[in-house]
Amino acid sequence: MWFKADTSKSKRRKSRKTSLLQVSASYKSSPVGLPAGAFFLFGGLFLLMIGWGTWLFFSWMGELLFTQNQRFVLHQVEARSDGLLPESILQEWSGIQVGDNLYEVDLKDVRKRLENQAIVRRAVVQRRLPDTLRVTINERVPIARMGQVEGHMNWLVDEEGVVIKKSFESKHLPFLLGVDQNVTQGEVIINGPGGPVLDYLVVLRAMPGKIQDLLPVHVVNVGHPDYLDFRLKDGFQIKFPREGNLEELIMEASRGIYEIQNQNLPLNSLDMRPEGQNKIGAPE
Repeated sequence: MWFKADTSKSKRRKSRKTSLLQVSASYKSSPVGLPAGAFFLFGGLFLLMIGWGTWLFFSWMGELLFTQNQRFVLHQVEARSDGLLPESILQEWSGIQVGDNLYEVDLKDVRKRLENQAIVRRAVVQRRLPDTLRVTINERVPIARMGQVEGHMNWLVDEEGVVIKKSFESKHLPFLLGVDQNVTQGEVIINGPGGPVLDYLVVLRAMPGKIQDLLPVHVVNVGHPDYLDFRLKDGFQIKFPREGNLEELIMEASRGIYEIQNQNLPLNSLDMRPEGQNKIGAPE
C-alpha cells in the first residue's frame, strides 16, 4: 500500500520560515535615528543661534570701538556755504549738538534737514575723524523775482523754479508778471507759465557780458498764450516764442537791438516769433 506523504505541513513550515526571514530582513533595513525633518529643524536652529551670537558680538564691538568710544565725541561742526548763509545758521539747521558721538550721527538725516531749507540746493555732510563733522552747502541763486508780499518784498526764484525766500533788496532781477502769486516758500513753479522765462534767463546769464548789456531784462509778462513779452529797462519790447533754440533767438535779438541802436532807428520792439517780420536781427 502506498501512502501519500502529507506535504501541507512542510509547506506551511517553509512559508512561515520565509515570512520570518522577510520580516527580519525588512526590520534590519530600516535605519534607527531622527527623521530628516528634525535634522533640518535642529540645523536651522543651530545656524540661527550662531547668527544671533555673531550679531551680538559685532554689535558689542561696534559700541566698544565706535558709538561708545570717547575718542569720537563730536567737538566741532564745520559749516561752509558757497553763498551768504552764515555758519551759525547752518549749524542750527543741521540739528547737531557738540558732545554727540560722531558715529551716532545719521548723515542722511542731517543732509535731509538741510536740504529741506528752500535756499539750500545741495548739502554734503562728512565725518572728519576723530571729532569733527563737516557740512558743505551749495546755495540756490535767485534769477528772477515775482509776486508782491508784505513790506514791498518779492519772492525770489532760482533757475529750477524754486521759490527761495522773500526779499526787497533784489529789484535788479527780472520781474515775472502773470504767474500765480499764491505761492509758499519752497514751492516749484518751473512747470507753470513762468517756466519758459527761466530757461531764457539761464541762457542769457551764460552769454558774454556785451550781450547781457544789450538785453537788460526788467519785466517779463507770461500772460499771452502765444509768446513771452520781454520788456527791457528802457521799455524796449521783445516778443520771444515759448519754445525754440533759445541761444540762437537771444543772439538774433541782440543783433537786432545793436542795429537799432547803431543806426538810431525809430523802433522800440522786436518780434522773434517764426511769423515775426524782424526775427532775424536787423529790423526792416
